Amino acid sequence: MIITPHYIMTRFGAVHLRPLSLFFALLALVALLAQPSTAVPAVTRRGKYLYQGNDRFYIKGIAYQEPAPVAASSAANDENGGFPEPDSFTDPLALPSACTRDVANFRDLGINTIRVYSVNSSLNHDACMSTFSNAGIYVILDLALPLNGSINRAQPSWDVGLLNLYATTIDVFTKYDNLLAVNIANEVVTQPSNADSAPFIKAAVRDVKAYLRSKNSNVLVSYSSTDGASGLNQWRDMLAYYLTCGSADLSIDLYGLNSYSWCGNSSYTESGYNSLTSDFSSLPVPAYLAEFGCVENVGTNNRPWTEVQALYSTPMTNTFSGGVAFSYFPQQSGLDYGLVSISGDSVTTRSDWQTLKRAFANTSAPTTTPSGSTPSYPTCRGNTNNFPASTALPPTPNPALCSCVESNAFSCALIPSTYNSPNTVGFLTGQACTYLSDQGGSCAPIQSNGQAGVYGNYSFCTAAQRLEWAMSRFYQITNFNRDSCNFAGNATAKVPPQPSGSAIDGAFATCLSQNPVGVQTPMPDVGATTNSTASAGAATPSQTAASGGKANAAVQSGGGKVVGVVTLGAVMLGVLALL
Repeated sequence: MIITPHYIMTRFGAVHLRPLSLFFALLALVALLAQPSTAVPAVTRRGKYLYQGNDRFYIKGIAYQEPAPVAASSAANDENGGFPEPDSFTDPLALPSACTRDVANFRDLGINTIRVYSVNSSLNHDACMSTFSNAGIYVILDLALPLNGSINRAQPSWDVGLLNLYATTIDVFTKYDNLLAVNIANEVVTQPSNADSAPFIKAAVRDVKAYLRSKNSNVLVSYSSTDGASGLNQWRDMLAYYLTCGSADLSIDLYGLNSYSWCGNSSYTESGYNSLTSDFSSLPVPAYLAEFGCVENVGTNNRPWTEVQALYSTPMTNTFSGGVAFSYFPQQSGLDYGLVSISGDSVTTRSDWQTLKRAFANTSAPTTTPSGSTPSYPTCRGNTNNFPASTALPPTPNPALCSCVESNAFSCALIPSTYNSPNTVGFLTGQACTYLSDQGGSCAPIQSNGQAGVYGNYSFCTAAQRLEWAMSRFYQITNFNRDSCNFAGNATAKVPPQPSGSAIDGAFATCLSQNPVGVQTPMPDVGATTNSTASAGAATPSQTAASGGKANAAVQSGGGKVVGVVTLGAVMLGVLALL
């Protein structure tokens, strides 16, 4: 915008302004322009419901992420109840023309929320987030990335790499007024045998909430679970109450369930929605269906969406606050959940789009609050046959401690190409720990056990740092034999070497005393290049997501909705030129 005296007269009224008065008028205008826009009112949580102002708010949403090719699954993933995962992603919030194209459809459908599963925080999201904000559309944003950017159910950890990854995304997105919630994880626990990953999810919730408070952000923190057997003694319900137990600092703010139990023209009882409503009725936080919309057969797009009426009416609204229909984009193979067809830049809505549109339009969810809307947080319980998870949580990842021991106590270091190769790091960690065990040593200080509630002092360091710990211990226990720090050319001994084993032990002790292990407000190393987990394969971001992905990217905040310093400086120079 070019600010002229004529604009000032128009904006502030046709009055006679002396130069000094004009100066202050311009200052007032600059202050006005510097305020962030408030296109959408805040959605808040009070007790077990969401509110927009004094009225209950219901999520009426659609999943908004273009599907990507599925990566090859590992044996560990298959054995631990894992699902196929994409090997790349396209950031839908970094494509302004697509957002402008699709927002018209969102208005037509009558939604107020989109759920986005993966973003690249190094890209600029201002245009898309502003487009959706101006349309009154909120965003529920997953913080994880495919494969190596998420909590690994086969070998769970809440580590420095994930903390840095999550914090980088939070730093970029909390400036947007339509960010409704950040989602810690999606479908990590899928059966009793991997419930030992639940303490790591809850620790991530605790630390992300503390980090958001340190940034004066009121964004909600959520988790999305896969569906399972009904019953308060079954893992599905036990997970929901585990993640909402203890206190506000430890509990998620919003519980999501990915449920496809209502297929075709089912019913409230036949689908099991009655059990969902009953089982989750005592949750102290809002619940919603993070995904819904069963597709029964390949090649069909005629879903009747009869579950919508049940979801947005009593008795279900006594427990649930809406849901997210799956999904906007079409699938290229298998069951196709897409509500639109895309050819180039052209989007055509399918037949069940109109059906869903009518279903959404015909809902009239109650705006008043039922009684008993502020239940207390339940006492935490775990370690049952159906839910073998400890109530003792991992400590807050401490990047300073990990950097300290890496610089001062490790005597064997990875070469750069291996350091940033999660597949190789995962393989070598198993190898190094086996070698160490054969020599009478142990990898316990870098290992975690979510069922027993035991977490090593360095278990939250990055996967590469944990490997360097194991290699350095093996190198030390074999009297610094150079061949012990080679690992098929993937590592090299530091020069000059550490003077002695006792000096190394002293360096560890000093680092621990300066950076104690415990629960604290996270201090992430935002923008650090880290590999976060050692899953089956490395994520390969698409061209849209840029080389290296979010974990390897520095924060690029872009312009945002607040006038930047340079812009304000230019305006002030213009003001002075007018005087």
